[in-house]
Amino acid sequence: MSQPDNPFRVLGPLVETELSKCRRCGDCKANCPVYGEKLMERYTARGKMMMIQALAQGELEPTKGVREAIDNCLLCTGCVNRCNNHIRADKLIMMARYVFAKQQGSPLLKKMIGAALSQPNALLEAQTRIGSRLMPLFFKKVPETSGLLRRFPMPMVDGKQYVPEIASKAFRAAYKANLPPRAEKVMFFTGCMINYAMTSIAESLVRVMTALDIEVIVPPTQQCCGTPMAACGDFDAALARAGENLEAFNGDCTIITACASCGHMLREGYLNICGDDAPLRRQLQNMADRTMDVTEYLCRHVGMDRIRRALSCPTGLTAVYHDPCHLRKAQRITEEPRELIAAATGARPRELRSPDACCGLGGTYALTHMEVSKQVQAKKIADIHSADTEALLTACPGCILQLEDGLRRWPGRPRRALHVVEAMAAALPSQAEQHRTQPSTVAAASIPE
Repeated sequence: MSQPDNPFRVLGPLVETELSKCRRCGDCKANCPVYGEKLMERYTARGKMMMIQALAQGELEPTKGVREAIDNCLLCTGCVNRCNNHIRADKLIMMARYVFAKQQGSPLLKKMIGAALSQPNALLEAQTRIGSRLMPLFFKKVPETSGLLRRFPMPMVDGKQYVPEIASKAFRAAYKANLPPRAEKVMFFTGCMINYAMTSIAESLVRVMTALDIEVIVPPTQQCCGTPMAACGDFDAALARAGENLEAFNGDCTIITACASCGHMLREGYLNICGDDAPLRRQLQNMADRTMDVTEYLCRHVGMDRIRRALSCPTGLTAVYHDPCHLRKAQRITEEPRELIAAATGARPRELRSPDACCGLGGTYALTHMEVSKQVQAKKIADIHSADTEALLTACPGCILQLEDGLRRWPGRPRRALHVVEAMAAALPSQAEQHRTQPSTVAAASIPE
């Protein structure tokens, strides 16, 4: 490759800055789920950065094998979190994917997912309604879970794959605020999974906020956060979503998320890919400064005393908590979900042996690198089973998708994965009264026969 024609040359300054901090200590290996399965240096953060350096210097051709190594990363930020020198391997990997995408295009599957999530809301909502009606033709209901099983072979869906039900109506389309305007208010960024499939998370969040006398504003024009597009290097599509969300969330109101990956994208992801456009950076920084995970907002702004008064009927369930990577490692939020679980159940959750271990989803990674994803998943499920609890709680719908799939493959106790806000909603007095006449959503989902 001749240096003047080398498109990866633009990565030179960034890779030199990051690699200059590296002390070759190998800590990035210890916390890398992909390296834990592959056991090859090229799959570590350090190995990827050295390959990107060689690409930038024109010493390595951008072959299919090189791109596979760069793409074979969950972007869990475990290496960044573990590194004492704060090397941002994740930023460099995403920038390399951006150059690959510009030069070679995005992989077809990722391009299709990005295109689907970039459609206008009205079209997506119509497709949701149609998909909800058609799902019984292709999938059958699994007793005592909210998931489905395929009826016949289909690509990328094996016989045990957990498939969430598509909502008959998207949450944002169905939402009607049930409180008059209040002095205390938040804007809710739903994300795609919660809006189109796991609507019970959004409904639980609204119930909890209503019990706390907090108005929930759900901007109907909000879009996908753009994480799937940014992760595969399609920064243009991700920034287009950023622009739409800037308009939807205009103002100075706090923005809350119930998805760790959406929160990470709003707080940092947009800023990492927006380049040197100063006006855009100022707007994105403003949105980032106003964004909080729902667990963070409840603990820090509402306060645990007020929350304990609202959750006056703790469920009494024993629980274990899974830390989403983009919450624990990227946003450094660890204690808040545990405090809320204690208020909802009456006791702090039990700890996993490896609380910082990734579940293996990584968004589209679970589809493009299914074998490694399932291997990482199996380790996580074994750790969860060892806690021997009634409830498995987490704070990200993506993790719920992966964990539900793992619990189905390796059955044991607990049987279901649920969001922290769902456990909180079950501890509200109105919900507790309802549960005396019918089984609790949390209890029925979590207590094995």
